[in-house]
Amino acid sequence: MEAPKTRRCVQPGGQRGNLPRAPEKHPVLSSAESDVEGQSDGDQPGRPQQQARTLIQPSPEKSSRTTPSPPTEGRVRRSLLNLPMINPERLRMARVLVDKAIKNRRTFSIQGPYPVVRAALRARGWVERRLPRANTQAPCHRGDDEDDTNDGNDSGDDDDDDDSPEETEKDDVDYLHNLMSRLVRNELTFFYWTTRRETIDTRSLRKEQMINHFAKAGTFTTKVGLCVNLRNLQWFDAADPDSFFPRCYRLGAEDEKHAFIEDFRRTACTNLLQFLVEKSQEDQNTEESGVGSVFLADSAHLTAKKPCKRPAVSLVSPRIIDSALQVCQDFLDSLEHNDIDISMETPPTLTDQQWLEFIHNYYLVVHDGADVEASGNYVSSCKNMLQRLREVCPQLDTDGVHNIWIVKPGAKSRGRGIMCSKRLDEILKLVDSDPALIKDSKWVVQKYLERPLLIHGTKFDLRQWFLVTEWNPLTIWFYKKCYLRFSTQPYSVETMENSVHLCNNSIQKHFQPSRQRHPEVPEDNMWSCDQFRSYLSRQGLGAKWWGVVVPGMKSAVVHALQTAQDLVESRRSSFELYGADFMLGRDLRPWLLEINASPTMAPSTSITARLCAAVQEDTLRVVLDRRLDRNAHTGGFELIYKQPLLLSLRRGQASVSYAQSILGAPDTRLTTLENGFRVASEETGQATCTVGLWIGAGSRYESERNNGAGFLLEHMAFKGTKQHPQGALEAEVEAMGAHLSAYTSREHTAYYMKTLAKDLPKAVELLSEVVQSNSLSEADLELQRSVVLRELEEVEGSLQDVCLDLLHATAFQGTPLGHSVFGPSVNARTLTREDLVEYVNSHFKAPRMVLAAAGGVNHDDLVGLAKKHFSSVSFEYEGDAVPVLSPCRFTGSEIRMRDDGMPLAHIAIAVEGAGAASPDIVPLMVANSIIGSYDVTFGGGKHLSSRLARLSAELGLCQSFQAFHSTYSDTGLLGIYFVTDKHNIEDMMHWSQNAWMNLCTTVTESDVARAKNLLKASLVGQLNGTTPTCDDIGRHVLNYGRRIPLAEWDARIDEVTPRMIRDVCSKYIYDKCPAIAAVGPVEQLPDYNRLRSAMYWLRF
Repeated sequence: MEAPKTRRCVQPGGQRGNLPRAPEKHPVLSSAESDVEGQSDGDQPGRPQQQARTLIQPSPEKSSRTTPSPPTEGRVRRSLLNLPMINPERLRMARVLVDKAIKNRRTFSIQGPYPVVRAALRARGWVERRLPRANTQAPCHRGDDEDDTNDGNDSGDDDDDDDSPEETEKDDVDYLHNLMSRLVRNELTFFYWTTRRETIDTRSLRKEQMINHFAKAGTFTTKVGLCVNLRNLQWFDAADPDSFFPRCYRLGAEDEKHAFIEDFRRTACTNLLQFLVEKSQEDQNTEESGVGSVFLADSAHLTAKKPCKRPAVSLVSPRIIDSALQVCQDFLDSLEHNDIDISMETPPTLTDQQWLEFIHNYYLVVHDGADVEASGNYVSSCKNMLQRLREVCPQLDTDGVHNIWIVKPGAKSRGRGIMCSKRLDEILKLVDSDPALIKDSKWVVQKYLERPLLIHGTKFDLRQWFLVTEWNPLTIWFYKKCYLRFSTQPYSVETMENSVHLCNNSIQKHFQPSRQRHPEVPEDNMWSCDQFRSYLSRQGLGAKWWGVVVPGMKSAVVHALQTAQDLVESRRSSFELYGADFMLGRDLRPWLLEINASPTMAPSTSITARLCAAVQEDTLRVVLDRRLDRNAHTGGFELIYKQPLLLSLRRGQASVSYAQSILGAPDTRLTTLENGFRVASEETGQATCTVGLWIGAGSRYESERNNGAGFLLEHMAFKGTKQHPQGALEAEVEAMGAHLSAYTSREHTAYYMKTLAKDLPKAVELLSEVVQSNSLSEADLELQRSVVLRELEEVEGSLQDVCLDLLHATAFQGTPLGHSVFGPSVNARTLTREDLVEYVNSHFKAPRMVLAAAGGVNHDDLVGLAKKHFSSVSFEYEGDAVPVLSPCRFTGSEIRMRDDGMPLAHIAIAVEGAGAASPDIVPLMVANSIIGSYDVTFGGGKHLSSRLARLSAELGLCQSFQAFHSTYSDTGLLGIYFVTDKHNIEDMMHWSQNAWMNLCTTVTESDVARAKNLLKASLVGQLNGTTPTCDDIGRHVLNYGRRIPLAEWDARIDEVTPRMIRDVCSKYIYDKCPAIAAVGPVEQLPDYNRLRSAMYWLRF
């Protein structure tokens, strides 16, 4: 008997249509399966009808007895009698696999063309729950009107147009997956992979559901977001965004528009100077025009003289050079704050009309080939100015001479609407022509890198992937592979065509490669990073890839995400893959252009077909496999940054409890070398680290004759060593992207460096040279004398420092602790090189030195470096003259520096406190937390927890106060420092001493409980980076011989009781002679005897 034939039905709208005949091998699924699951595909609103397949043919007997009935409007009815039955064995197998997947929470949904992700998930036992397909008649494009405030990425996915509908599996041989997808259609999806976050209602997601997007990622994946947020990098890290991100402005914001105009004009000045210098060099010797570039053949044409577009009719006046030099000088003065005394009425260097004339003449000279009259007389001045500018302007070498800027419309993607221009009027006219974009601040203008690294005379950029798996703590994975995208045309700054300057594949695929392009540039315009490394090796620069390019890209990515961390919504089960675009300078330093969300995975070339598949598979290894096994292979991804748990507290959000932060604190390892030199480190797995030398030497080890030697030596430390003169030392540090610093206190001296973890060996080597092989040249010494004298004058302006120095001077009068760290000015003028050498030889001994490190450091590696560089440090003293710290007696006394012309009085009162190793140190820390601190800017007023703070707010007693405890090895200063006007001095002093008496007599349980919580939070919060952690390690090892862990501090704080507070405070405060220092209009400060009498209470 014949098999059932295709039935005709009336579709909505009256049109006749055919139900397609099922293939002979795979007949359509009968309604029996639909009944098993509750409803057919056609019964689900919003979902197009899907066809499933089975292995058997329908029963001819049942089919022959059935007369099809007409379907209802808009629906094709299926009957048990006219459609095939499903294979029971196949259904049973599908149910077993589905039940296992549901039990293990392994259901996923994919939206977009991601066959690699789908296949990888299925291989892991996941079952797909299909999402409703988008309307294929009107696919969702990122249109020109896309809202820039959306979380989506306006810069977009620029390699290919993959807005195509999701692929289907029409010819899927193993159609078992289709059957399983139908069985889980009503189950919960536990893994989403979508092109855009808006596809899923993320607000309704459970915490265990994973999705490949974070909310508000537009803070760094949009052109405007990246432009704005990178300016805040100084608050997150000691790095300059101008060193890796080209200058960028929002033209829609009026203030930034003016800033851009100012930058364009100033750049025209520097370009003119650069042009004249290069032209002079060409005139002298044309063969030297390309010297200094990384690739001479690729870069020579940038400086080669171009033929004039039209003959120069007349010479341009040399006043244009004078104007350019003056503008540059004004810019340098502003950076050094030398312009603060200039009156507001002082006219600018150039008026707007003069700027118009200057820009016109600049175009004539640089663009049209006109000459400047007597320009040769200015070459030397131009060179000197450019040298000074190069020290403060990291982008000077990439700016070129043509002043080209790239204009990007914020609401378009894939290179649409982007244009390059070298004329200011054209840029402003373009932006002003679109009021809507001006209103929304969506136009971005960015300085174009005119002198990039070229390969065979062709421009390229790099696409680099990275993955974020957590925002709190910030966790970044960097992919080890990337690829290069070439332009189809040879590079030239004479044309502004996109085919020359934009490397997006979505742009370049519309152009045919130029016949003038070098034959070794690939036809598909792409290279893998391995091909690029081979090219570098042939140029003798193979080491630059791992030494310069990769570290620079990692650093730029980390910095960009640091500035956005507080703005992106963190979600535990989310992750996101991003694509960053970079260009390279001639020195191979990478420059970040933009960061793309949902980077394309389209296999547009053989390079992307291989790499895009690998990065998708490896992403799943990180986000899925590693969740089950922390040692799982992560493919090409490497962890480059993981914020320590203690640093992950964010504004408005507490993601970890205090107990978690204590338990999560890593251990500090300590090793002592044979010569007594100690090595201590804390490993946190970060990509950066801080390493330094902490030395038990400071002003307490100085006499009146050499007081200030340690401070002067600190200034001499970075002026060169015997192996590295100052210039070479600075170049080494700059090449590492490191930050080198030092400080001197009364008992400690520290030299430390913050750098990338991979540069730890070099950092230790440089620190070793700074401490052991300092050149201490006479010329540098004379130069640093004036620097120290200027700093002494600046310190005089910091009244808090002056007041506390006076407090030490009177409290420890006649002892070394009374010395100032800076020393007197007379010593700064008279200390000799021999004095500094004697100071080093006397105190820089191995047992008094600690090499401390925190961050991405391995302790065993650090010990090996210490043995290499510090094993030779002496532990012996000449004549066994071991310096011994003499006891520093405390003297109750006062010192007043009255100046009625000052608006506020600065006053400090203190008693002798406990030494660093005293068991009383913790109760005194809790006591200080009870008193607390206050500033008039604090909110809260009468609701502040500290009683003294409440009184200060209610009665207006002071501008600010703080309780302090300065601890030294065997003594300390426990006191209160406050700033007030001259009419409230007596009242503030009365209530400060009253607060002390309360500690000795009436402290309560609630006071102590609150103070202990404040102290715990302070101890955890102050370790907010590798540098403070490293400093904590160094000081602890010098003071205690070990690093006291947070858990121990926590336990000792918990042991403090009100009775203990009263006893300890009575021991140190009650009826003790105070030391007092006062600066300013202090006439109202009571007599010392009266203040002494307030240190006890007469009670019966």
